[in-house]
Amino acid sequence: MRDIKRNEYEQAADGWGKVSARASVAMDRVDQEMIATLQKSQRGKAAKAALKDLGRLSRNFQYLHTECGLIRTALNGFASELAGPQRKVKQALENAESLGFTVKPDGSVEYPPSPLAPAPNAPGAGTARPGAPIPLLPGKGEGGGDANKGKAEEIAELLATAVGEAAEIHSRYSEALSKLKAADGLEVTARMWADAAKDIGAVRKAAGDYADAKDIPKDKSPAENADWWRQLPQEQRDEFATLYPASIGALDGLPAEVRDEANRTVLRTTTADLELERAALVSQKDRMGHYDRYGYQKATRRIKAIDEDLKGLRSVQDHLDTAGQKDLPELYLLGVDTEKEGHAIVSVGNPDTADNITTYVPGMNTDLEGIGKDIVRAENFYLESSKHGAQGTKYASLMWLGYDAPQGPISVASENRANAGAPVLNDFLDGLQASHQGPPANDTVIGHSYGSLVTGKMLAGDETPPADAVIFIGSPGVGVDHARDLNLPPEAVWAGKAKNDLVAQLPTRTFWDPRDWGHRPFGTDPTSQEFGGNSFGVQDGNKLPPFSAHSLYWDEYSESLRNMGLIANGEYPTSGARSE
Repeated sequence: MRDIKRNEYEQAADGWGKVSARASVAMDRVDQEMIATLQKSQRGKAAKAALKDLGRLSRNFQYLHTECGLIRTALNGFASELAGPQRKVKQALENAESLGFTVKPDGSVEYPPSPLAPAPNAPGAGTARPGAPIPLLPGKGEGGGDANKGKAEEIAELLATAVGEAAEIHSRYSEALSKLKAADGLEVTARMWADAAKDIGAVRKAAGDYADAKDIPKDKSPAENADWWRQLPQEQRDEFATLYPASIGALDGLPAEVRDEANRTVLRTTTADLELERAALVSQKDRMGHYDRYGYQKATRRIKAIDEDLKGLRSVQDHLDTAGQKDLPELYLLGVDTEKEGHAIVSVGNPDTADNITTYVPGMNTDLEGIGKDIVRAENFYLESSKHGAQGTKYASLMWLGYDAPQGPISVASENRANAGAPVLNDFLDGLQASHQGPPANDTVIGHSYGSLVTGKMLAGDETPPADAVIFIGSPGVGVDHARDLNLPPEAVWAGKAKNDLVAQLPTRTFWDPRDWGHRPFGTDPTSQEFGGNSFGVQDGNKLPPFSAHSLYWDEYSESLRNMGLIANGEYPTSGARSE
C-alpha cells in the first residue's frame, strides 16, 4: 500500500483517454470528410458499398471512444480513491517509526516496554493486532496501563482500516474493468451496444464517489450550467460525459458538440436495449402461445410500444447518417429519450457558431415515432433560409420536440401541455444563447399548430425572451390577444395560415364549448389585424383530405417556405405581407 504509485494508474488513464479522444476525432473525420463527401458526389453500387463500410468504421470508432473513455474513468477513479487509504498507511508507518515500533508485513505492530510504567509490574514488549478486545483498547493495557501498547493498537487499527478500504476499492474497480471487453470481429452489434450500456452502469457504480452524479447541476439556469462546465478541467468533462451521457446530453447551456456526442451514445445504447428486449419478448410469446392470454397480450402491447420507439430512434439515426445526401451540414443531436411519447431535438448545423438560428416547435400528434417528418421540415428550412442570406452567413435550423405534445382532441383542447412546455422551451433557448460563440445570433422561433401556443406562452412569460422574432403558422391561438403581449416588438411578430387549414381557421370556442360563442380557443387569431402583428402569404392548400393543408407550410418551393425563409433573415416576405 505504501509503495503503490498512483501516478502510474493516472498515466495509464491518460493513455486510454487519448485513444478515446482520437477515436472521437476519427469518427468525425469519417462522418464529415468521407461519408458526407461521398454522399454528395457519388452514386451507384460501388458508392453504396463504400458508404456501408465507412458507416461500420464510424460505428467502430464511436464504440471505441465510449469503451476507452470508460477505462480511463475507471483507472482515474481507482487512483483517486486509493489516495485516502494510502495516506492512512503512510501516517501509521510514520507514527510507528517515530515511536520506535516495528510494523510487520501482516499489519501487526511490535512495541517495546513503556519507560513510564512503574516496576515491578511494568508490562514487557508485545505485539498489537487490530481488533483488540474491549479491555485492551488504547490506554487500557494490563498492569495498570501501557501507553506503548495503546499507541501500537491505534496504529494496527489504522493500518487494518486502510488496507480494508483499499481492498474494497480494488474489488469494486476490478469487477467493473473486467466487464470492459469487446467481442471479436469488425461489426459492432446491438448486443455490444447493449453491453456498453451495462458497462457505463458498472463503471458509474464503481466510480460513484469519484465522479458523482450529484455534482451535475440540477434545476439550475442554463447560464449556471454553462459556468459549471467551463470551470471543469477537460478530463472531468470527458468523464462526466462518459458516465452520465443522458444527463450531460440534456443539460441546457452546454456546447452543442458536447451534447451531440453524449446523445449519440444514448441513441445507440437505447436502440440496442430496445432491440434486445423486443427479441426476448418475441421469443417469450412464441413459447407462451395462447395458453397465457394475459401474458401474451401484455407482451404484444410492449412489442408495439417498442416498435414505435424504434421507428423514431432509427429515423433520427438515419437523418444523422445521411445529411450529406441532401447537401446539408452536420446534424447535431441535442436531446433524445423515449419517456412518455418520446422526445428529440435535432439541429441542422451547429447553433453555437451560427449567425442565424431558427427553432421549430411542432404541435399536436408529434411524437418520437413520427419524428422523421419534423426533422425533414428543419432540413428544408435550412436549405431555404440559407438561400436568402448574405454570403458567409452560418445557419442552424432546429427541430425542438422537448415537450409532451398533445396526442388527441381532448389534450389539445387544454392549455396544460403548453403551460408545461413553455418554460422548458425557454430554458432550451436560453441555453443556446449561453453556449453560443461570438456575437449574438439572430434567433427566430417558429411555432406550428399547438406549438404556436407553447411558443406564445414562452414569449409572454419572459420579459426578455431569448428570441428576436417569432413566426406562427397554422395557429389556433398563441395564448394572448395582442402582439405586444409577447414581449417582442410587434414588427418582429409574424403569422401565416393556409386558407384551407382547418386548425388555423377555427372561428370560435364553439368547437370546444358551445356556451362560449364568439371567441377563439387560445386567443385572437395571430394573422388578424386585431392581433397587431404582421402576416405573410401562404398557399391555399387542398380541402381534402381534411387537415392536409395544416402540414403544407414546409413544402418545397412553396410560397410559405420562401416567405418564412426571408423573415428569418430579417427580410420582408414577397407575398401577402401585411404589417401593423
